Amino acid sequence: MSADALPTVDGRRARRDQNRERVVDALLELYREGDLQPSLTAVAERSGVSHRSVFRYFEDLDELYRVAIERQYAAIAEYLHISEIGQGSLDRRIDSIVTNRLDLYEIAAPVARVGLMRAPTEPIILDHRRDNLSASRDQIDCHFAVELSKLRTADRAAAAEGVTAVLSMETMETLCFTRQLSRPEAGAVMRATIAGLVRGVDDA
Repeated sequence: MSADALPTVDGRRARRDQNRERVVDALLELYREGDLQPSLTAVAERSGVSHRSVFRYFEDLDELYRVAIERQYAAIAEYLHISEIGQGSLDRRIDSIVTNRLDLYEIAAPVARVGLMRAPTEPIILDHRRDNLSASRDQIDCHFAVELSKLRTADRAAAAEGVTAVLSMETMETLCFTRQLSRPEAGAVMRATIAGLVRGVDDA
């Protein structure tokens, strides 16, 4: 291949990558708008890429769905950060982590809903879900270290896992979507439950 041909090859690869990203962006937009099972036609129209071209960039629709959800889970990880982790009164720490998770839920709920549905049959998606939960658990161990340190090891692990469950997407989906609680109502349930788990340490 001549040197003159390289820019053409690179240009084609760049266009392919751009179109692939446009298709993924389109699917995520449709998810966020509440269409959890968008048709190929809807994705193609939103992305400006033809039906035929979608299958040039993805082996099948399952691959497209998987790539989109993987990207969303990767993005979610960035929002788990809490400033001044482990600092302040217990009430303040509970409030900061509950607020963080509710903010995250508002951003990610529609796509996370699809991810939760597909995780049982998509090992890669399930792995991302587990990674995010592990990161959340590590954060909880640090955020509530003072209280958890007063428990025996087995009880400490149980309490931390309980807080992880309370702050999970599944729990917020139950409270906010299935039960239709408002954000303040869901937050009150989460705060009370976490307080019960970690304040029980004082009585151990």
